[in-house]
Amino acid sequence: MKTAFPLTCFVFFVFLCLNTVSANSRWELEMEKEGIRVYTQLEEDSPYKQVKVITTINAPMERVIEILLDFNDYEEWMNDVDESYLLNKADSTFYVYIHEDASWPMQNRYHVSRMSMQKALSKAKLRFQSVPNFIEKRTDAIQIKQAEGHWELESRNEYQCTLEYVLIQNPGGHVPAWMTNLYAVENPFNTVNKLKRIAEESVITP
Repeated sequence: MKTAFPLTCFVFFVFLCLNTVSANSRWELEMEKEGIRVYTQLEEDSPYKQVKVITTINAPMERVIEILLDFNDYEEWMNDVDESYLLNKADSTFYVYIHEDASWPMQNRYHVSRMSMQKALSKAKLRFQSVPNFIEKRTDAIQIKQAEGHWELESRNEYQCTLEYVLIQNPGGHVPAWMTNLYAVENPFNTVNKLKRIAEESVITP
């Protein structure tokens, strides 16, 4: 009887570990190109693919943070974005307007993103989440009511950092999920690729 409780605990611990591994292994690699890996997964409660992009950037973490917080220039590297600007700032929380010029047959879209930065010595995370109806509803574009995720950075050394970008989105409107999922890999890849190129072009390495 004395060994029953420890054995039960051990079995329970193994069960938890297996569940954790299973939960973390839902991501499937869909593209690996130019040092960028794009993963997707589907959750039961949504028909839209979630996306995770991982890469290494040959630039300091601080340089990438500067680009992420330069809200007026998102159109320089965010795929399909043609307008962006800061609406409001409260402490370390930013409210940013983002407008997307979508390709046919998709309609243009917009949303207000609430962003907050957490930063340590060698790590940083910029979380974002759309805030529906933060501004007056537009009639010339569809409001994206769900767009959330994060940009996570970790410094490797003075001239290099790793980046993880996660996006969970429901584009709204009447576009079927299968059509949206066609661009679920290409659009985030292009965004990260442009961000990476801009960060690296501005760095002078020894």
